[in-house]
Amino acid sequence: MIINLLDLNIKDKIEIDESISYGEDFIKNTDIISLDDVKIQGEIAKNYDNENEIKGVATGVMYLTDAITLETVPYEFTIEIEEILENSLKTLDLIEFLWHYIVLEIPIRYTTSDTKELKDKYDNIYEEEEIHEVNNPFKDFFEE
Repeated sequence: MIINLLDLNIKDKIEIDESISYGEDFIKNTDIISLDDVKIQGEIAKNYDNENEIKGVATGVMYLTDAITLETVPYEFTIEIEEILENSLKTLDLIEFLWHYIVLEIPIRYTTSDTKELKDKYDNIYEEEEIHEVNNPFKDFFEE
């Protein structure tokens, strides 16, 4: 979807309310197995410095390989976008623009496995809260 940014010369803002589909060409070199349609809602408007600014929220579901079970699992994501666009841009390809944000949302490892079960089987499994305590060399520094 191409957005004509020159419309901001005659309008206060450009509303965005779209569902975007990404084909195999986009996900072929990523860890994403499949990607549902991504919903984006927001607007493009001039800010106080007369710059084109896009603000919005994108939501979707990507399917990844579980780091423990190797099964395909859903990973829901929400991306808050707030970016100043180059004033020299006359159009914005929303599909390409949003794709850069989606790629940044891909986790390095993701699992839906129960951490309590994993802790019983393996010694080196920690919950997120424990990481700050176990691997923190400064944990005693803040204690009184």
